[in-house]
Amino acid sequence: MSDLVVYGNYLSQPGRSLMSFCKLSGIEFKYHNLNAFNGEHLTEEYTKINPFQSFPAIVHNGFNVWETGAILVYLADAYNVDNQWYPKDIKLRARIDAYIHWHHQNVREPLLDYIMVKYGPKAHEGGGLTEETEAPFKARLQQWYETFTWVLSETHYVARTPTATIADILAFNELFNAQMINIDLDSHPAIKAWYEEIASIPQVQELCPQAQEIIRNLTSSH
Repeated sequence: MSDLVVYGNYLSQPGRSLMSFCKLSGIEFKYHNLNAFNGEHLTEEYTKINPFQSFPAIVHNGFNVWETGAILVYLADAYNVDNQWYPKDIKLRARIDAYIHWHHQNVREPLLDYIMVKYGPKAHEGGGLTEETEAPFKARLQQWYETFTWVLSETHYVARTPTATIADILAFNELFNAQMINIDLDSHPAIKAWYEEIASIPQVQELCPQAQEIIRNLTSSH
């Protein structure tokens, strides 16, 4: 029985990334799926694990940690991880950590904001998106394509590392969910080549079908 419990949801981009990291690093864990649509992340029980009621979160030997970046660092230290995904080399870790801090506002936010305004709980209040109200999100997405292409231009990996790392998996999962807004990879070959490489990692790939099913149900109901 694992002494590590990961709380998450298959639709959660950081949640899938965290599980892939555990699998890639040989960290055994028990997975507790939270049905966010039923508000399981808002319960008193889960709030004791993560007072901010977001996911993923973990409980390791009775100690709870939330926020994906903090969880990754904690697990790397707790399980003595030293692999390409999060190496002990302080310079490589600094590159990865820098990307993780940058990721939230510059990758996750522009993509997730667009998804939420199109498919989130308030998506159809007032009749839903119009061409005019959707235009700013499309414009921000176009800007994101340019920025992300530039990010990849140095080494082909998002943290400017010689190989793929957990930073790439975090970014990949955001793009995977962005199929909900019809993200266009064909017109951006550098992004597409990187995306296909990360998608081919078995520990990443095996979590995609569960997310794909949820995405399919969400988009077909709108």
